[in-house]
Amino acid sequence: MSYAITNEIIDIDQQINIIKVKRQNMKEYEEQFIHHKSIENFYDCLKELKPEDNFLISKIYGKGRDTVIALDSIIFDSTYPPNTPTLKKLVDHLSVNLEHHKSICESTYRAVEERIHELEFYKWSILEMINICKYICADIDQISDILNLLKQTKTYRLQRGTLQMDDIDPTMKPNTTIQNNYNAPIQQSMIQSGHNNTMTVKQINNQALQQVCNQIREVINNSQESDPIKQTLNTDINNFENAQDNTERKSAFESLLSNSASIATLWSSLSPYLPELMKYIG
Repeated sequence: MSYAITNEIIDIDQQINIIKVKRQNMKEYEEQFIHHKSIENFYDCLKELKPEDNFLISKIYGKGRDTVIALDSIIFDSTYPPNTPTLKKLVDHLSVNLEHHKSICESTYRAVEERIHELEFYKWSILEMINICKYICADIDQISDILNLLKQTKTYRLQRGTLQMDDIDPTMKPNTTIQNNYNAPIQQSMIQSGHNNTMTVKQINNQALQQVCNQIREVINNSQESDPIKQTLNTDINNFENAQDNTERKSAFESLLSNSASIATLWSSLSPYLPELMKYIG
């Protein structure tokens, strides 16, 4: 099924599929937690510690694994159509517990990381599980960014009631035109200098678009990604800026989303600029 109920700038179902992929990440993280507990003998290496340190550091396994199990279940429940038949239900259902689980995971790995530095107790299994928790938090951030993007779609706003059908289809609006001459001097002035006014507006819009595109290029070029990835994303933003019509611009935008969505750290840096780009798609 498709969650979109009207034409959208972004591919809603594609964004939801990116969220679904995170379930596989959670399953892999759980397997890694189990590996470090059973194969790498995580608990055995804690025996030499004081009881209070043993208790604190052991949380990296317990809290970390609990988080991935919970997120796996939450993502499944939230993206299962019988449970969430509308985009609004999906977004709202998934949004509820994300920050709570991130808070638990983040506070746990930070406390453990701080304590092992104090003790100079650097066991490989502990360090690896700290890294897994960081990956979990990065995945949660990416899901949150996607949800924030979905909340700006026409489909979500229609279902929430903050957008009306006649806002989308002008033919549904009643004719409320009132004839008056209050603005006659202004209108006459605009007619006389209409060409210059139009050019000024276009120039302003072009400058604003160029500015946001340059900011995005800066984010891309300052990232730690490989040169081929940077080149691909720069091509997307160049295509967006230089698009000749709305179809080309929408295609470039979707390409940018698709190519960046799987890169959690870069996505977090790019996502604040996406709503600004959406303004230039009719």
